[in-house]
Amino acid sequence: MAHTYTYLFCDLRTDAVLAELPLRDVKYGTELNGIGALSAVVPYNDDTIPLDPDTATRPSRTALYVDRDGVIVWAGIVWTRVRANGGKAIQCAEFLSYYQQRTVKTTLATDTSLITNPEFVPDGQRLYPDQRYLVWSLLRYANVQPYGDIGVSISNIATEPGTGINRVATYFGYERPKIYDSIAALAAADDGFDFGIEVYWTQPANNDAPERVKRARVWYPRRGRQTAAASGLVFSNGGPEPSIIDYDWPENGTDLATEVTGLGAGNGEAKLSSTQQATALLAAGYPLLEAVTTYGDVLDQSRLDATVRADVAARSQADVQPEFEVMADADPSFGSYTVGDVALFVIEPDEQTPAGRRGELRILSIETTAASGSERITLKCGAV
Repeated sequence: MAHTYTYLFCDLRTDAVLAELPLRDVKYGTELNGIGALSAVVPYNDDTIPLDPDTATRPSRTALYVDRDGVIVWAGIVWTRVRANGGKAIQCAEFLSYYQQRTVKTTLATDTSLITNPEFVPDGQRLYPDQRYLVWSLLRYANVQPYGDIGVSISNIATEPGTGINRVATYFGYERPKIYDSIAALAAADDGFDFGIEVYWTQPANNDAPERVKRARVWYPRRGRQTAAASGLVFSNGGPEPSIIDYDWPENGTDLATEVTGLGAGNGEAKLSSTQQATALLAAGYPLLEAVTTYGDVLDQSRLDATVRADVAARSQADVQPEFEVMADADPSFGSYTVGDVALFVIEPDEQTPAGRRGELRILSIETTAASGSERITLKCGAV
């Protein structure tokens, strides 16, 4: 089935449309709690040169929106541009990548003894302790800095109910912690959350044209539908209408750990530390497999414990890393699922898997290749 792609290049700060340009060799992806990338080539020819593609694709100040059949399926920032055959190749990353370039320059903390202005962000330095509102505080701090607002809405985070999980957090201005890294660390803690930036068209009303919206989201406890029964998603390489074209279900034990020690702030014997074990794996017969992680900015023991518990959960599932190439228009069709969804994957017996295999997996990333009009979807998954 043919699909219509439209590529809009806009000014990053004002969102004004600079040009609608064709692209070739397009590949784009979205990651759960990560930053998806896009690569493509902007052709330079008699049709595009009058549209001034050099200005429309300027790195670090241009946004790209990918519209597929009237739905925005990817959006982000043009970061690099190099010469390519017949044009210029661009590399882009989702809007979260902007916050990799933003830092905390004034100490922010939930502990008022560490700050000079006890008013809450943005007027002061105090952080709201609930982890949802911590994210709001960090993004709000970024937005109110001169020239620091790229139009990502965060008001919805402030109006949603708190998660009930309070964190002790301090970000020292002299260390210049990155906004994105600070949020990602909070999300990765035990009983953390999922986060991202949604981009979509508004519904037309009163003869007003649809507008582009980009808003930050915090999902608690997790993003997406959390069982295959809830999502109704079944991918299979068998039956009358198979959806899986190819797959790889590797098992990598090198990253698996049954005990993780996390090191926090401090020096020598005074350094904070936390050691947590995957008791279920050890009871099932796995040996002691140790890993060490470092969180030099963590000052609170309870936060370090929560972070290391999350590390253990992730490392105890590190041997499950399946990847599936699926058809875009087969059931389930592209657009009916998102990162965070849980689906049932069914592999019929074949040479690679003689007994067949089936299991519920969580979709961690979705990569789409739209070269020459055709589409290939790659799903990378992890344990539920």
